[in-house]
Amino acid sequence: MRINKPAALFPLLLLCVLPALPGQEAKVPKLEDFAGTLKVTGAPGGLLALEVPEAVYQGVERPDRGDIRVFDETGLILPFVIRRTPGAVLNPPPETVPFFRWEQENDGALPGGADITINAQGTVLNIKGRGLPASAPPAWILDLSGLSHTPRTLRITLGREGDLYHTGVRVYSSADLARWREFEKPQTLAWFGGAMAGRESLELPMENNRYLLLKFDNPGLPPRTVSAVFEPVEIPPPVREKTIAGTWGGNDQRIAVYAAGGFYPLTAIDFPLREADSIEVRVKNRFAPEDDWSFVTRTTLFRIPGGGETRTSKALDIDTSAPHWELEAAGERSFSGLPDCVIRWAVYELVFLGRGAGPWTIAWGNRDYGPQREGGLDLAEFSGETGGPEIETARPLGEASYRPRPQARKSRFGGNWGHILLWAVLILAVVFLSGLALYITQSMKKEQS
Repeated sequence: MRINKPAALFPLLLLCVLPALPGQEAKVPKLEDFAGTLKVTGAPGGLLALEVPEAVYQGVERPDRGDIRVFDETGLILPFVIRRTPGAVLNPPPETVPFFRWEQENDGALPGGADITINAQGTVLNIKGRGLPASAPPAWILDLSGLSHTPRTLRITLGREGDLYHTGVRVYSSADLARWREFEKPQTLAWFGGAMAGRESLELPMENNRYLLLKFDNPGLPPRTVSAVFEPVEIPPPVREKTIAGTWGGNDQRIAVYAAGGFYPLTAIDFPLREADSIEVRVKNRFAPEDDWSFVTRTTLFRIPGGGETRTSKALDIDTSAPHWELEAAGERSFSGLPDCVIRWAVYELVFLGRGAGPWTIAWGNRDYGPQREGGLDLAEFSGETGGPEIETARPLGEASYRPRPQARKSRFGGNWGHILLWAVLILAVVFLSGLALYITQSMKKEQS
């Protein structure tokens, strides 16, 4: 008895061919597929950057915010990348430091608070004379209280312009003009007519000091100029925040719920109390109203005034895009008032290649399109000795528009009805053809017998 092998293998071949059918290929996004759009303009032909607007976070349909695309004026997708806006490095320019002559009674004397007049901001106004004959060379008091940053070195020139000199320097520091501490590192200032052969900088103590006292071994060299030199200051990446009003989540005041209204790249969340209180709470979140609440943490919220200031609980560091949050009072306590919710999110920028003359359109809001997997923009290729590519700023043209898509509604099965129907038809086709192949095989067996 023989079995018709081609008929038996037909269902298996069909299953292999189905994934390659044209209907199963990845669909290319079009501008009209998205609910939200924003037109932008800028210098054409180069890289352009725009801070991701809050309207985008409120309109994307995916927690990973992958349903974002950029189109040119002809409707073609542009290469782009979304990255966190980097911080900056500030190089403050040198600032002039005011200095005052102080007549010391002896070489080991140090000034006290009664010897110096300052204003409410701590700025030195006058150095009082003691009325006693000075038996030691004068010293010099430097006022750092008015500087914009904490200096790490001082650039000092001594004597008259053109003088050659070499002298040791003793440096004392103070925060209140009453207690002084000597910087034990020996230092010198020298000038021999050229920068390569001279030394015009003094290192300073690492602690944050408002005043300095300088004593020179060579008393015939008064300071001519004193400038503070600063180290580069790192400015952290920017963060945005807003306050969300809550509602009671039950018949009593034990549950408070909040809706952020979008998939923000959250970095912190805070629940400040409006009046003095202390209450332990359970913090929960979820991504959709129909989801179950997920436990995040248990913490204590408090607001305690006293001693001229009010102590409050700190914000919670988080890394999520969940838009729905819940506070549940632990134990038998209830909230005395509805707490606010303050969310903070990282600032991201969209960098794209401004192909064509523009304007260009940023589009978002279609859960069927996830993050782009290829054809994007890799800024790491430009990093190197040049310090990165030159990026211009893109400017919005008007307000963002949003038109909800009817097909964006989720079914109770969590997907799109079109996809479900397609797979149902394919499965029924496989079952039917398998039965047909079995029927043909059985018929051929009967004929042979």
